[in-house]
Amino acid sequence: MVGTVFEGNGKSYYNSVSNNFGGLFPHPGMRMQGRYKDIEGELLIEENATMATAMTIDTISIHSMAYRYQLRFANLNNKQGKTMSIKNPMTGGKTEIHSPQWGLMFNRNDQGDYCAVVLSCDNSAPYDDITDQRSMNIAIIQREDGITNDLAQTTLTKGVSLEDEMNTLCVDVDERSVKVSIGRNEMQQILEADVKRPVGPVQVGYLVGAGARVAIERAVLTIDNEQQVAPTTSWTREALDEYFATSDDPNEGYWKYLDRDMQDDWLRLGGRYTIALVKAGDGYDIIYVDGAQVKKSLWQTGMKKGHITKTVFSGNYDLVWIDATMEPIDRDAYATIENGVILCLNFPVFKSQMRLAKAIDIEK
Repeated sequence: MVGTVFEGNGKSYYNSVSNNFGGLFPHPGMRMQGRYKDIEGELLIEENATMATAMTIDTISIHSMAYRYQLRFANLNNKQGKTMSIKNPMTGGKTEIHSPQWGLMFNRNDQGDYCAVVLSCDNSAPYDDITDQRSMNIAIIQREDGITNDLAQTTLTKGVSLEDEMNTLCVDVDERSVKVSIGRNEMQQILEADVKRPVGPVQVGYLVGAGARVAIERAVLTIDNEQQVAPTTSWTREALDEYFATSDDPNEGYWKYLDRDMQDDWLRLGGRYTIALVKAGDGYDIIYVDGAQVKKSLWQTGMKKGHITKTVFSGNYDLVWIDATMEPIDRDAYATIENGVILCLNFPVFKSQMRLAKAIDIEK
């Protein structure tokens, strides 16, 4: 495998017959109008006899910025020369499908927007045995606000099954890009595109196009553990009040939101925060007190909101900030304390900053 985003340890979640495809198939024997889904032998089978693309979403929500998702699957209706007849609900007539699509979905957000890698096979000259060549088209698409955009595509004639045998399709996703690898027996990276990961948790899954019959042998989701955060601490509001009452460190205490300068397309304000700075190691822990607006239900007083670490420059600190969705932001981030009264959190990669003012007293 090439193009991996994982350099540390990752936690993997498997879906196969050994766990009854639990994450993809919580209710066995699903039958809907025009669709069928069940476990047959060691495979999860889903067929789609409707005109619309069917989507199955893994039940796991991904909070990490970096992850890998791979499917070992096949389209059983991808046999050369095979044609499916599907009833058109708008006209009552039938539509012939001769190259049904199937694929892998990633970065699906709460609004239903998503990205996908879509596969389809076709023949260049199906009625000419001499010049005919079968190939697979692989496309990265992005579906946003009801509009589909093509991000990248390529065509393969070897290294993959071009009919109804298994291929492994894999995406390596981080906050800015996706790398796509595929292969029947040996994986090769074949596409890459700039894709901004949505804010907040996302999900993955697979697509079954009109006329497709998809068989899944296994699905594996690997999440970058190094980006996972456990933000709980032992601090309470009462404990902070008691601690600050005897502290002689001028930086310790409560800090309240003052203002911001943000590029909303890059980084959005998660709330007008009140935080506490508590001396810890070679810097200060940032403790959440109040003010969350995005994902407000996730945050409780005393949870860790980040850490600032002293540098060789007075008043300057390296910053790790835990955003509203509990993901760490630390790439080139830094903090400054100006005149002991202004705490500035800087995120130059996202062209944004937020300032907080030292609070003498705050309401409980």
